[in-house]
Amino acid sequence: MKSKGFTFIEMLVVVTIIGVLSAVGVANFKVANQKARDGRRQGDLQQIRASLELYRTDLNVYPITGDLSSLSPTYIQTIPSDPVSGNLYSYESDGKTYTLCSTLELSAAAVTDCGSCGTATCRYKITNPL
Repeated sequence: MKSKGFTFIEMLVVVTIIGVLSAVGVANFKVANQKARDGRRQGDLQQIRASLELYRTDLNVYPITGDLSSLSPTYIQTIPSDPVSGNLYSYESDGKTYTLCSTLELSAAAVTDCGSCGTATCRYKITNPL
């Protein structure tokens, strides 16, 4: 008498393969989300940079350290913030030059001479002049 169906070993192999594929998929999804958030942070800083240049063109000076509120709404609709923490990005200026900083999730190298990124290490910096 021949039974139709799967043996316990066959089912165990299939479940193991599904488990491994699921784990790999979840890990790749997490990295993709981190890359997307890092890209958003870099894009946000570029958007702030463009607004700062417009501000400087009009007033011949950059806003004072920590005060990006003067950019909104004339030079930028809303001041972007970190997609995870919601904190504003680090901004320092002496009126002639500025530094914008952000943390990144996937970068290993910390940048120096950067403002406070909260409890995280600053890993991306934009300065002007370059």
